[in-house]
Amino acid sequence: MPNINLDDTIAAISTPIGEGGIGIVRMSGPQAIEVSDVLFKAKSGKALAKVKPFTVHFGFVMDDERVVDEVLVTVFKSPKSYTSQDMVEISSHGGIVVTRKILDLIFKQGIRAAEPGEFTKRAFLSGRLDLTQAEAVLDVIQAKTDASLSVAQEQLKGSLSKKVKSIKDKLMHVYAHVEAFVDFPQEDLEVYSQKEVIEKIKEVESEINELLLSYQKGEIVREGILSVIVGRPNVGKSSLLNALLDRDRALVSDVPGTTRDALEEMIELEGILFRLCDTAGLGVFADKIDTLSMERTKKYLDQGNVFLWVLDSSEEFKEEDKNIVAMVKNKKVIPVLNKSDLPAQWKWEEVQKQFQMDVEPVLISAKNREGLSELEKRMKELVWEGKVTTEGIAVTRVRHKAALEQALIDLAQAGVVFQNKDSLEFLTFNIKAALDSLSELIGEVYSEDLLDVIFGEFCIGK
Repeated sequence: MPNINLDDTIAAISTPIGEGGIGIVRMSGPQAIEVSDVLFKAKSGKALAKVKPFTVHFGFVMDDERVVDEVLVTVFKSPKSYTSQDMVEISSHGGIVVTRKILDLIFKQGIRAAEPGEFTKRAFLSGRLDLTQAEAVLDVIQAKTDASLSVAQEQLKGSLSKKVKSIKDKLMHVYAHVEAFVDFPQEDLEVYSQKEVIEKIKEVESEINELLLSYQKGEIVREGILSVIVGRPNVGKSSLLNALLDRDRALVSDVPGTTRDALEEMIELEGILFRLCDTAGLGVFADKIDTLSMERTKKYLDQGNVFLWVLDSSEEFKEEDKNIVAMVKNKKVIPVLNKSDLPAQWKWEEVQKQFQMDVEPVLISAKNREGLSELEKRMKELVWEGKVTTEGIAVTRVRHKAALEQALIDLAQAGVVFQNKDSLEFLTFNIKAALDSLSELIGEVYSEDLLDVIFGEFCIGK
């Protein structure tokens, strides 16, 4: 268990830095209300220490006798607050100077600056949130579509935690049952004759596998579909990116090799987030920069979920096009025949026959923005037939997936021990290891390094 100090008081600006209608400075800890009373003069004359929790008070933040700003102060008292500590939120006029000035006055009272995610970390350490819920807070903040927000909100409600705890409870019954016989070694055969033990383990394995199956959905909803635009130089990859975005994001030129580095942008198609990546043209390496560009493009080829293979139908099917076939043939690929407004110089059926590709192309003119609706339709069809369901529980993070996979490994080994009728100590060891993995997933067991990694992703003030 890490040694983390919860007895000090922290403060941070919780709204984005810059000009805005409102700025919020928040404090959490035993001195939050006391320090606020030093700096805040309520119009009513009441001290914040004497007001009821969940109340808002109008007044002024003062620097000695000088008014810093006219503010509203919201008071939360332990244990019914976000962090389960006393909390104060000062809502001032938005702006860099005024919020910074209020924060500096707080620091002068001996209050410490909050680290990234420290408010949510305190909520976790106080037991108000478990670790999956704390991660969901960040997912809510970073949600880019209605679907990703819905999945994050479901996790924030504790749906994943409840499911994992339910699985743990079933496994704990098995563990307790077997442990009871460890004290009576002469009864080993009785344990191994009970079919319900192995049946219960199989039931738990089935439920874990069901959660793992949801990972693809969760990852896609949270991270989006990496859609890589590939093709030889000067076939219209950047023009396609601009057309799909409906704005000029990438530089377009008749000179081959204009795109020297990958560009990544996002679009949403009916709840599905697509991360569009315009890559450098795959062709002959002219210089060191070209070589580096090709290496980065090949990295995207390894990581991509969907590939938009752009070809120029107004020119002959070239050797570079043939080389790309091998790179995309066994992937989720949509051949995009660009410049369809010009006379075609070859037929796709010939490419299909030569390279045995069982996929139909989409004809577009990126320049005239023709055929884009059909392309978008095909892109959606590659992902659950264009529908993103946010119903049910979804595993959204690699950490969750790794913990579940480790639990399955331990349970599989427990099954082997059971079948071989090995020592009960081995059986309890494997079941306990699986329980530990599930406990780590929801944060019942954790390390300081793990918390640093998770909460380090947060912005300061959350």
